[in-house]
Amino acid sequence: MRHLWPFAGREIQLATIRSALDAGGAVVAGPAGAGKSRLAAEALSGTDDVVWILATAAASDIPLGALAHLLPAQPPHGNVIRWAADALGGERLVLMVDDAHLLDPVSAVLVHHLVAGRRARVLATTRSGERAPDAVTALWKDELLPRLELAPLTLREAGLLLAGALGGQVEAPTVRRLWRASDGNALFLRELVLAGGSGGALAERRGVWHWSGEIPVTTRLRELIESRIGDVDAGERAALELVAHGEPLSVDALTALAPLETLQRLEDRQLVTISPEPPPARSPEPSPVRSLAPLSVRLAHPLYGEVIRAGCGTLRTREVLSSLADEVGGRTGEDPLRVAVWRLDSGTPGDPASLVEACNIARNVRDLRLAARLGRAALAAGGGATAALALASVLFYDDRYDETQAVLPGPADGPVDDMSRADLVSVHALNLFWGFGREAEARAMLTDAHATMTDAEPRQGLLVMRAAIEHMMGTFDQLGRTIAEIRRIAPTTSRFDIGLAELEAGGLVHEGCARQAVALVDEALGNAGGLPEDLPSLTAALAVTGADAAVLAGDLAAAGRFADTGYRIGEDYVGWDRALITFGTLRGRVARLQGRPAEAVRLCRQAAVRLRGRTLHGGLCLAELAHAYALTGDVAAVRATTELAGELGLRVGHQVEFAFRLARPWALAAEGDLPGAVEAALETAGAAGDHPMYELYALHDAVRLGACDLVADRLARLAAGVEGDLAPVLARHAAAGDAPQELDAVSLAFESLGMLLHAAEAAAQSADAYRRHGLPRRQRAAETRAWRLARRCEGARTPALTGLATPRLTARQRQIAQLAASGLSNQDIADRLVLSRRTVANTLVQVYERTGLNSRAELADVLFT
Repeated sequence: MRHLWPFAGREIQLATIRSALDAGGAVVAGPAGAGKSRLAAEALSGTDDVVWILATAAASDIPLGALAHLLPAQPPHGNVIRWAADALGGERLVLMVDDAHLLDPVSAVLVHHLVAGRRARVLATTRSGERAPDAVTALWKDELLPRLELAPLTLREAGLLLAGALGGQVEAPTVRRLWRASDGNALFLRELVLAGGSGGALAERRGVWHWSGEIPVTTRLRELIESRIGDVDAGERAALELVAHGEPLSVDALTALAPLETLQRLEDRQLVTISPEPPPARSPEPSPVRSLAPLSVRLAHPLYGEVIRAGCGTLRTREVLSSLADEVGGRTGEDPLRVAVWRLDSGTPGDPASLVEACNIARNVRDLRLAARLGRAALAAGGGATAALALASVLFYDDRYDETQAVLPGPADGPVDDMSRADLVSVHALNLFWGFGREAEARAMLTDAHATMTDAEPRQGLLVMRAAIEHMMGTFDQLGRTIAEIRRIAPTTSRFDIGLAELEAGGLVHEGCARQAVALVDEALGNAGGLPEDLPSLTAALAVTGADAAVLAGDLAAAGRFADTGYRIGEDYVGWDRALITFGTLRGRVARLQGRPAEAVRLCRQAAVRLRGRTLHGGLCLAELAHAYALTGDVAAVRATTELAGELGLRVGHQVEFAFRLARPWALAAEGDLPGAVEAALETAGAAGDHPMYELYALHDAVRLGACDLVADRLARLAAGVEGDLAPVLARHAAAGDAPQELDAVSLAFESLGMLLHAAEAAAQSADAYRRHGLPRRQRAAETRAWRLARRCEGARTPALTGLATPRLTARQRQIAQLAASGLSNQDIADRLVLSRRTVANTLVQVYERTGLNSRAELADVLFT
C-alpha cells in the first residue's frame, strides 16, 4: 500500500486545465478533499519556474501573508501591488495559488493584478461554498479565468485510484463500497483505505484486494470527520445521533423526537440533507389525486454516520435505538425490518414472530449476515421450529452448509402443516445437494415428502426443488417427466411458472434449441419484473440458463447481458456472495470466448476472492479461471488454480464437471503436450454423449488443436441439430480441413461473432494451408490477418498461434505505410517526406509484398486496430 497516492482518472479535467494554462490559467473549485490540489499539481508537472502559494486561515488577516516567503523583507512606501508583482518575476511567471479563498485581501488583489495585466499564468484552487475575497471571485465572474467545478470521483476514477494506490487488482464490489462510503471524495477515500488496512478490513486475498466487515473508525478518520462537522450543541448532537442510527428518517418522525428548529439549523449548516422520499421500487399505479411526497432526512455524508455512531457509548446507543423503535415502529407502513433491528440492538428484541418476519425480509434482500443475527435472536427468544427454519434458510443461502445442518429441526420438532414441512424439506434437500453433493439422498427426501402431502402447492413446490436438482445433474429426461407431473397436480402460480420456465429453458438448451431458450428466458425475466415481490434466486437461475443458451446460439452480447443481470443481483442485494461468484465467473467465460483471456483471468480472480469452503460455484469459478490461465500459457497458475479447486470446488453437476473437462485440453496444450490435449478433447466429447452442447464444444476444441480430420463428420451431424449462428461455423471450421480459402471464411465468421481468438486461430491455420499449397503471398496475407487479430487477444498463446510473427517492415516502410493508411496520396507522402513519388510507390509495393495486403484500406485495418 503506497503512502503517496498516484494520480489516476480525471483525464478530461487535466486536459482542460492544461489547455487553459496555455491561455492564461484557470480556477479549480470543489469541496474539501475533492483532489483539487493534486489535480493542479499534476497539471503543472513538467512546467518550469512555478511559484507556489499556499493560503491559510492563519495568514488570512496579514497583508501579503501568503506571499511572505517570496517577497523582500521591507516593502516600499509607494505602490505595494506593483512592487510585489515586480518582485515575483518576469513575463513567464506561473503562479499556483492553493486555497485561494483563504487569501488576505492584498494578496488577492495582487493575484488579480497579475492575471488582468497578463503578467503571469495563474492556476488557483478554491473551496466551493466558501466566501472568497472579491478580487478572487472577480477572476471567474469577470471572465478573466475559466472556473472548473471539480465533481466527486466517478466509480471508474475511484477504481483507477484504488488500483494505483494498492498496487494491484481491487475487487469491483470493494471499489463500489469504498466509493459510496467516501461519496467520491478523494481525501475520504484515502482515509478509508488507511483505516481498512490498519484494521484488517481491507486485505489482499489470492492476489485481489477485498474489503470485509464494517468500516473501522480510526483516530485519524474520526478527527477528520469531526473537523468537518464542527462544534454542535447538545440538541444538535442528539438530533444527529437519531439520524445516524435511523437514516433515512421522515421529517415527521424526527421532529417528534427533536425540535424542528434544530433540524433547520443542521440543514443550514449542510450537516443533513432533506429531500422527498423516493417511491417504492414496485409502487402501485399512481393516484389521480396529486399529493406532496413526504420528506426524508439523511446525513450529508455517509462517513458522518460512521463517526457519530462510533462516538455513542453503549447506553446512549440503546437509548437512541429504543426511541426510534418506539416512535417509528407505531407508524403505518414502516419497514418491520428496521424496527426489529432497532429493538434487537437496543437490548429489547421483542417477540419471536417479529424477529422471524424481519429475518425473512433480510433474507429476501440477501442481507444474509443481518438475517442470521435476527434468526438466531428469534431462536433464542423461543421461536422454535419456525425460527430454526428461517435461520437454516439464511445459512443455506450464505453457503454455510454445516451450520445449516446443525440448525435444521428434526421430524419430531418440525412444523405440522404441509407448506411449512415442504419448506423445511426443501431447505434440507438443497443443503445436502449444494453443500455436500448428496444428490440421490436429496432427491429421495423430496420424493418421499411429496408422497405424504395432500395440498397442491406444497407438493408442487417439492417437485420444483427436485426438478432443479435434476436440471443441475443433467438428467433431462427425468426433468421433463417431473415438470409434466407438476403441471398435472394443479394450475401453477406465477412464481412457479417463472421457475418452470427456467427449467424448461434448460431442457431446450440440452436439445440444441438455443434461440428458443433465450426467448423463453427473456419472457420469464419480464414476467418476474411484473410481480409484486423480488425473486433474486429465480432471476439468478434464469440469467445462468440464458447465458448458456446465448453462448450456444453464438450471441455473446446476449450472454454478457445475462451475466451482467445476474451480477447486478449480487451487487444490489448487499453483496450476495453466491451471485457475485457465479456471475463474475460467467462474465469471465464471456470474456474468454471473446478472445480476452487476461480479462477473463481478472474477472474470475475477482470472483474467487469470495470463495470460502467447498461449493458448486467455487468449482465452476476455478475451472473457468484455470481455462483462462491456460490460454495465456501460464502453466504455474493453471496448476495452482487446479490445486485450489480441489480444496474449494465441489465437483457435482454437469456444469461444473464439464467446466473442468473443457479446461483440461488447454492446460495440456499450455504444457506443450499437444497429443495429450487432443486426446483430452476427444475424451470430453465422448463423456458428453448425453449433453450435445458440451460435445459440440469439445469436438471443436480438437479442431482448434489441429485434429479436424478426426471429428469433422461427427461435428457436422451434431451441429445440424443446434439452433443459432455458432454451431454452423464450428462445423464449417472442421470441414475446411486443408482448404485455406474456407479457413479464411471461417475466420471472418468467427470475427463477426465477436470470437477474436477463434478467428485468429482460423487465420493462422489458413496461413499454414497456403504455405502447404505453395501460395506465399496469400500465406503472408493470412499471417498478417492472424497477427492483427491475435494482437487484440491480450497475449493469448495457443498452439495455432505458435510462431506467428509480426509483419516485418523497415522503419521507412512502416512510416510510409502508416501515412498511406491514413489516407494520404503518394504525392502527399512524397511532399511530406521529401521523397520522389516513384520512391513512395515502390516502397508501398514492397509493403504489400511483405504483408500480403493489397490496398490502403487493408493497411489501415492492420496498422490502426
